[in-house]
Amino acid sequence: MESTPQHQQSQQSQQSQQSQPIDTQNLATIVLEWRRIQDELSTHRQQVSEKNKRAKVLEGIILNIMKQHKMGALDLKSSGGRILYEQKQSKGALNIKTLQKLLTDHLKDETKAAEAVKYVTDNRETNTKDKLAYEKL
Repeated sequence: MESTPQHQQSQQSQQSQQSQPIDTQNLATIVLEWRRIQDELSTHRQQVSEKNKRAKVLEGIILNIMKQHKMGALDLKSSGGRILYEQKQSKGALNIKTLQKLLTDHLKDETKAAEAVKYVTDNRETNTKDKLAYEKL
């Protein structure tokens, strides 16, 4: 496993900090460094959040166009890959409200518990979720 110069410097810095007694002067320097890193991380998180929001909007636009034109894939000449339009179906949440409704609809008495379990399992709500996937060719 190769170490990058930054990784080596970080390890050396940690080792030297661990071997030095931590006094108030060292503590102040460490706190300042920590705050600077926290500020950088905060800025990066904010930038990532903004890019995620923008990517989600663009994904929605692409999905709508692909749905309207019944396109299953888009070949990307620039990267040698393609975007695939996929639909994924999953069962709806089985919360107390849903379970109560399904049992009330199906059961006329409490003796049909085994049938009720099967009914609930077979009749859960199905959700369809659209997504894009990148495929490298």
